[in-house]
Amino acid sequence: MHLPRIALSIVLVSSMVVAGCSKQEKAPSAPQQNPPAASQPTPTQETAPGQAKNASGASTGQETNGPRATEKYVLDLTDYANVPVTVKINGQWVGQWDNHANIPLDMVVKGENQLTVELASEAKNTVTVNINTVRDGKGVSIVSLNFQGQSGSHTSTFVAR
Repeated sequence: MHLPRIALSIVLVSSMVVAGCSKQEKAPSAPQQNPPAASQPTPTQETAPGQAKNASGASTGQETNGPRATEKYVLDLTDYANVPVTVKINGQWVGQWDNHANIPLDMVVKGENQLTVELASEAKNTVTVNINTVRDGKGVSIVSLNFQGQSGSHTSTFVAR
């Protein structure tokens, strides 16, 4: 006698599980429509006239974690190779240049930060990326990288105060 009740219970539980799974599959489809628009950076600021492909301040959609750094940091790019160089801090778009640039970095957070530098082609001349700040009234170089002879994506970390 208990066998029909057990079978009925199994059928009811199975139908509830199937109904729950079908609702979960439909829910993620709505949010997927928004990220492509948010992931495309839009130019908002040029740093100097005559610099090609220069945009900064647009977010790639990835959020930074932690409070903003109290020190002010600056990206100093020297590009004698005239290779397009793209820079991101903590996944956030800083800009793209094929010449020299000096950019304030407002997205730096206290603690560890990730710097990503992408070179569109091999740098046949000097390409340097420096991150600088001022401590105790003196200029300090936090990161100094030379990409001559290199191409592709390069990642480095630095700690900010």
